[in-house]
Amino acid sequence: MHALLDSDYLSITFRPDLDMLVARWLREVSGSETREGYHQILAAARQTSCPFWLLDGRRRTPADAETTQWGFQEFFPTLSSQLGQNVFLSQLLSPFYQQITQALPVFQENEASTTHTYTMRRFNDEASAVAWLRECQQGPGR
Repeated sequence: MHALLDSDYLSITFRPDLDMLVARWLREVSGSETREGYHQILAAARQTSCPFWLLDGRRRTPADAETTQWGFQEFFPTLSSQLGQNVFLSQLLSPFYQQITQALPVFQENEASTTHTYTMRRFNDEASAVAWLRECQQGPGR
């Protein structure tokens, strides 16, 4: 395991044994910290050439509407062009966080889309979140 960032609100490690980045939000974060954190995750992904991200958000709640819109309309759609490959994001959420996202149409629209160059799924347990990323690693072209 290689630590790439350890701040007061975000920890990013690269797991070469699993070929994935693990980003753990360590506390509640503001919209600006969320954006900064995602840019740090992208920098780590560039450094490691890793398109498989485990995003542990169990210690936080969903971002505000403006930050969520930024993520789905500006940030996530650019990931594949910045990394040169499709990106797979496995979100590990608390049951409360996942319940909130279930009610937001942007999450359902995102998961139903077949035109994105990134794929995002939400999970409540780490084993399932990691297993899904491992399945993605076995997909076409891998």
